[in-house]
Amino acid sequence: MAQTLEAKVTKKTKKSIQIEISRANFEAFCDAIGFYRKEFLEALDASERDHRAGRVTQRRSLRDLIE
Repeated sequence: MAQTLEAKVTKKTKKSIQIEISRANFEAFCDAIGFYRKEFLEALDASERDHRAGRVTQRRSLRDLIE
């Protein structure tokens, strides 16, 4: 069963929203958006290895990755 997470919208624009969550809900929030998935953690490890080896590319935005 999915857990309900409480978040407060602190800022809202046409292109984005900013939310605030409590420290108590942070771990559940990370789990809900997939930060603990095995594939995501493996991608972080691979990224860290590439960075240490000097294989880096400057990006202005995460959007650059999908364009």
